[in-house]
Amino acid sequence: MKKIIALILVLLIILLLIPKISFYIISSRNKGKIINIVRENFEFLNNSIKKGSYKDALKIKGIKNINLFRTDEGNLYVEYFCRGFGIVPSGVYYGFYYHSVDEPIGFQGESVPLTKDGHGWSWRQSEGDNWYYTEKIEDHWYYYEAGF
Repeated sequence: MKKIIALILVLLIILLLIPKISFYIISSRNKGKIINIVRENFEFLNNSIKKGSYKDALKIKGIKNINLFRTDEGNLYVEYFCRGFGIVPSGVYYGFYYHSVDEPIGFQGESVPLTKDGHGWSWRQSEGDNWYYTEKIEDHWYYYEAGF
């Protein structure tokens, strides 16, 4: 009987860990692909910013949508959405952004308190489950993950 209970507990622990491990693997793969998109198309992306022809970047494989925002300070923030899955309240979005002021900022240019986190910065909603992580790729270019 003790062996059966132990086996059930081990299986339950494994089942609970599968989503966390899967999310980590998916996140790592997305991050690598997105960083490569920026680095392999760096000159093209910078030229599209200089010319104001932001939507030209939709020609780049892996970019699904582009949105323009102005920060509270009026600075340009261009979001390049690359992939996402799930629906609120368990959706996760991946992409990168250009910020005219070379510093990290919250999702879609929102001013939120970012905290140093490994190689990047993160934010967690104090009363809720929303979160955000961003990491510098090159000057003015940042990777992001956002969960809602």
